[in-house]
Amino acid sequence: MQKILFIITKSEIGGAQKFVKEQIDISTKEFDVYLCCNQDGWLSQQSADKLKGHFFSSSIEKKTSLLFLFQLIKFIKQNKIALVITNSANAGFYGRLAAFFARTNACYFSHGWSSVYNGGKLSFLLNFIERILAYTSNKVICVSNNDYQIALNKIGIPKNKLVVIKNAIIPAVSSPSTKEGLGVRLKVIALARFANPKRIDLMIQAFEQIKDAELSIAGSGPDFEKWQQYIQEKKIANVKLLGEVPSFAAFNEYNALLLISNSEGLPISAIEAMSAGLPLILSNVGGCPELINDNGILVENNTESIKEAVAELAKNYKSYQKNAINFYNKEFNLFIVKDRYTNLYTSLINE
Repeated sequence: MQKILFIITKSEIGGAQKFVKEQIDISTKEFDVYLCCNQDGWLSQQSADKLKGHFFSSSIEKKTSLLFLFQLIKFIKQNKIALVITNSANAGFYGRLAAFFARTNACYFSHGWSSVYNGGKLSFLLNFIERILAYTSNKVICVSNNDYQIALNKIGIPKNKLVVIKNAIIPAVSSPSTKEGLGVRLKVIALARFANPKRIDLMIQAFEQIKDAELSIAGSGPDFEKWQQYIQEKKIANVKLLGEVPSFAAFNEYNALLLISNSEGLPISAIEAMSAGLPLILSNVGGCPELINDNGILVENNTESIKEAVAELAKNYKSYQKNAINFYNKEFNLFIVKDRYTNLYTSLINE
């Protein structure tokens, strides 16, 4: 079998890591699969029985490390990797360059363009680097139509280098809400890191003013203690911070998912919730509009818009909930659409 290498910067739990984990799951029947990331963590441990080999190095987290680049080139050559599949900014940088110098094929999954969203004054330089890197690899895979338009019009990546394949995942467990209805009180879950670009502030402050619904936030990060203290001082009884929950799967305990952010690609957590039958309340940013089709509500990033969405969702819950599973199965069920990925990998190897 042909050998493929997945590269991602960090092995910790996250949307991109879950995406890679499930790509490994669907690829092992057709390819020998290898993994490169910063350390032996959640991703490598979840995939350990499916990997033919791995390469761990914390140097992948550095902006520039010639030693790591040379080590990666050596790993690709020694293992005769036929396709390097990169995810995340650093992995995309090192992985595509290493594949180029090792004279093998490569592609890059853009899970949201950080060079545009978070580049600031360096956006012009970072976009230039992305254009150059696009020429070193076979394809750049955009996970949403929005990311495709950004790649084409803002970054300037050639059209023949771009392809759109929307994120797809293995279904999460079904929610009891599909059978039991809404109940007395809307229970909302948010899966978010307590740091930019997630708007933890707006989520908490909106629910501070909502009395007939409750919010639980699963996640950790540098701002966790700050908002934990805020909730305690303000005595906000309907907001609970769950802390980090590895491999969160308790969608059956909630009725809806809330995601408020300044930027997004095509959020995995929202697709997971949809697969479990949960309606969505999402910021109107990035690829989020592509996840809404009568199965949830898009909001602006302010507390009033969030409050109005919660009220509307509670009022017409059954209608929104009914459409969640149907839309997921049509567009985002990895069991149904897995050939989109494996056929792409095969075609890139054959190039």
